[in-house]
Amino acid sequence: MDGKKNRIQVLTLVLCLGLLALNLWQLRQVSDLRNQLGSVESNLQTETRRLDERVQAVQRAAQEADAAVLDWEYTTAVNKEQRVLDVTVDLTLKEWNVDTAVWVNWTSLLDGKTGSEPLRGGKSGHFTGTLKLPVGGHREYALEAVVQNGESQRLEELGYLGDTATLLPVQLAGWGGSSADYTREKDGSGTFDLSFYEVNLQGAKGSRAPEVKDAVFRLRRNGDVAVEQTAKFGETIENYTCDPEKGLTAEASIGDEFTLSFFCRDISGLGYEFDLEQWSIGESGISREAGPEDFWPRLTWD
Repeated sequence: MDGKKNRIQVLTLVLCLGLLALNLWQLRQVSDLRNQLGSVESNLQTETRRLDERVQAVQRAAQEADAAVLDWEYTTAVNKEQRVLDVTVDLTLKEWNVDTAVWVNWTSLLDGKTGSEPLRGGKSGHFTGTLKLPVGGHREYALEAVVQNGESQRLEELGYLGDTATLLPVQLAGWGGSSADYTREKDGSGTFDLSFYEVNLQGAKGSRAPEVKDAVFRLRRNGDVAVEQTAKFGETIENYTCDPEKGLTAEASIGDEFTLSFFCRDISGLGYEFDLEQWSIGESGISREAGPEDFWPRLTWD
């Protein structure tokens, strides 16, 4: 009886080991299958990206082959007398003749205003002209070329000009400084103090910082200028800084709001004022606000 019982136990153990081996083998097969599926999916994604790139390349080639404009570029300059931005467009056509006429239409995406400027030239298919674009208010412009050959007229989109503030010759590239302090006396009077601040400028399209004049830091209390200090240039790697020995100090009371700004003029005389940081004075002391919504300048034409 015991021998039979032992044989049954041995047989049961062998079956269990067999089932375990089978399960392990199946798990290995499933794992291998998952790896294969993952590899197939990765290959499909790679081939899809390559196909998309080929399609885009074919589309670009077709557009370029059908395009009337071979190439175009623009430069900008401030027109202080007319209070606009002069955008000079240089455009080269793929095909032209002695009667070909070209002009550029512009549309403001901010308010829908439009304008048009004929381009001069025509020699070697090259045309040039200057657009007079209003500045400020986050204006962006869409441009299109109009090519006239006899009775045949063709429109071709050139693209977009970014916010005109980014096309101006003076740009705010960086800023920062010490933490502001608020000291409250027993009689309720108080003092706002900012010991150090610096600003870095650059030119349009990320070019080297332009020459500016009348550079000052302004600390405004409730909108009015409380203190103004001439900015020093070159103290810290071509940055404009306030004097750390003087700082920017003003009387402060609970409920006051302070805004620090940087003002300068470019060589044309156009003034730029960039808001940098904001603070408020409360019962618990000074708190830094989120800051201005953007860092585009307020312009002063006078």
